Amino acid sequence: MHNKTLIICYHPYSYMGGATNKIIQLLNGLNKKKYKIVYIYLNKNYELDLDKEINSIKVNAKSTLLSFFEIKKIINRFDKKIFKKKIFISNQNYSNILTYFLIKDFKEFKSILIERNHLDEFNYYNSLKDFFKKKIIKKIMKFNYKYASLVIGNSKKLSIDLSNFTNSKVKTIYSPTNSKKIIQLSKLYTPKELKKDKSRIRILSVSRFSKRKDIITLLKAFNFIHDKFPKLDLILIGYGPELNKIKSFIKFHELSNKIYVLPPKKNPFPYFLISDLYVMPSLYEGCPNSIVEALVLNLPVISSNCNSGPSEILLNGKGGFIFKKQNFHSLAAKIQLFLRNKNILIKKLKIAKKKTHRFEEKLIINKYENLLDNI
Repeated sequence: MHNKTLIICYHPYSYMGGATNKIIQLLNGLNKKKYKIVYIYLNKNYELDLDKEINSIKVNAKSTLLSFFEIKKIINRFDKKIFKKKIFISNQNYSNILTYFLIKDFKEFKSILIERNHLDEFNYYNSLKDFFKKKIIKKIMKFNYKYASLVIGNSKKLSIDLSNFTNSKVKTIYSPTNSKKIIQLSKLYTPKELKKDKSRIRILSVSRFSKRKDIITLLKAFNFIHDKFPKLDLILIGYGPELNKIKSFIKFHELSNKIYVLPPKKNPFPYFLISDLYVMPSLYEGCPNSIVEALVLNLPVISSNCNSGPSEILLNGKGGFIFKKQNFHSLAAKIQLFLRNKNILIKKLKIAKKKTHRFEEKLIINKYENLLDNI
């Protein structure tokens, strides 16, 4: 086994969503002749599509912090084996902050920290407990990110701001997208809940229903304009803690005949084909996969101006409409502009689509392999 590089990847909560999908896509794409890959997680809420060559290990712990000693035991077990190189990858900031302490006694291990959300994440919290938790994470990041062998951000603005904050070098590598596979998946089935209807105009948004995704701003914007456009529908696909709040808003404003709230889909792409517009109203992001996926499937995009990836993907407004985050009037104005003159946004879509090659899986995996081989 000495001719291979060992990669131990820790992604604590492997829940359905962009962070999990992209790390799995990356690990699956790496050359198994060069790398021995071990994937560690605490919990999952769906079947992980890991290649059979990848060793998957579930740690029995109630939190990332409580998993510390179990993970250290796993590292110790592999540290005793001979490999060409040994690398520990962490994929979330709350596990990234433990990495320094996890591997400091294992001199052969290099560490890579992947940061998926802009630092703006720490400006929003759900409770007093969440507030203090984020304060602690941010302070530890400032202390120990600089000791990592490599820190990777998935958008340029994220990387610049993180580098300035942690006083460490941060390399930008976008999240991988497989355009060919997305197009194939989009044709695998026809949605049962609603079918393609040229007489209707449909807005789509796919996300986890959390406060950071700010679906409420999209609902407010839709409620503000729907009377002017009686053929307008809204499709929301996802799950999460804001689901009841979303349903209550729809019920209170009597919008149940115009807004479809659907459970998460492992393959949501057929819904892109029956929609006319994609909206992402987030408070903060890294490199939002759904925007790239919408562009691949020829769906015009309106996004909030949140840090950091949306503006990069949409070329600072040349490739799509950008509205002021948390401002439903701004979003409503952009949607109405699209409804009254679709060609404006369709032209922007064509410009953005020409640049989606930046996110292609093959290019991204080559960049990662180059870093893994030279770290």
